[in-house]
Amino acid sequence: MHDLSKFQRMLVALDLSDMDIFVVKYASMIAKIFEIDAIYFLNVTTSLELPEEIQEKYGNVIAPVDETLIKEMELVINENFVKPENCDVHMTVLAGTVTDEILKFAKVKVVDLMLLGRKEKLSGSGLNSRKIAKGTASSIIFVPEDTTYELNKVLISIDYSEHSQMAFEIGIDIQKKSGAQLLSNNVYRVPVGYAKSGKSYEEFSNIMLENTKEQCDKFFKKLNLDNVSYEHTYALDDDPHPADKIYKTGAELGVDMIILGSKGRSSGAAFLIGSVAEKLLMEDRDIPLFLVKKGKENMSFLEALFKL
Repeated sequence: MHDLSKFQRMLVALDLSDMDIFVVKYASMIAKIFEIDAIYFLNVTTSLELPEEIQEKYGNVIAPVDETLIKEMELVINENFVKPENCDVHMTVLAGTVTDEILKFAKVKVVDLMLLGRKEKLSGSGLNSRKIAKGTASSIIFVPEDTTYELNKVLISIDYSEHSQMAFEIGIDIQKKSGAQLLSNNVYRVPVGYAKSGKSYEEFSNIMLENTKEQCDKFFKKLNLDNVSYEHTYALDDDPHPADKIYKTGAELGVDMIILGSKGRSSGAAFLIGSVAEKLLMEDRDIPLFLVKKGKENMSFLEALFKL
């Protein structure tokens, strides 16, 4: 049984832009609900060195770059973050490429959960969400601009796989801790070539719906649903990609978070995010997206990666 206790160490990426306010406030909510033990606020800059001419002229009066950036982080954190009891808070500044440094730091600190901002209008910092999602064993919550800081409704997209079971169990624990309404949805599709059966599209869509309902019954029978309140729905995939339908369903239901079990693989030749998760990451800009990973299932690949 997967629950929120699997998330003990959280990395929160900041870029010292207006986006940080949304990310830090969201981190405050998540830290409380998830009962996080340690939080690492991280900022990555291109360089910690002052230009030589500035160093020569003002070096004795200007504070080191890392100290200055830490103070800027402190201002945002002190104003927008409520520290949970028994939670350790750390602030770190590193120099290098944003995406690479985040991945390395998460590996070194054995981070279970990342919080990353998703910008649409605000200026960016060079963070590559797709690369991070592919390159880490950590689960990730992507926080959009102007998001809410409550979990009243959460939607779990399920395909009846073990990764969906993991995501649903996490959703159950979120409901227990926050009181959120738990919604689940399965996107089904009519297979290519259905016309060879002699049936119309509508007829075959009904056949596929009945089939997915049978799978649904088997899926939920495997779970411990005592005292769990949830609503399950189905959506016919009439869009170019299932991710489009998942996002539209979440938007129509007015959910505060979409949870998706990310399909990890142990092979070093395979990345750690499924095609649906990757597409949803590109499409979903205004609903927080929670990609849940098993964590250690890909650790051998990551160990090899960071030894390069």
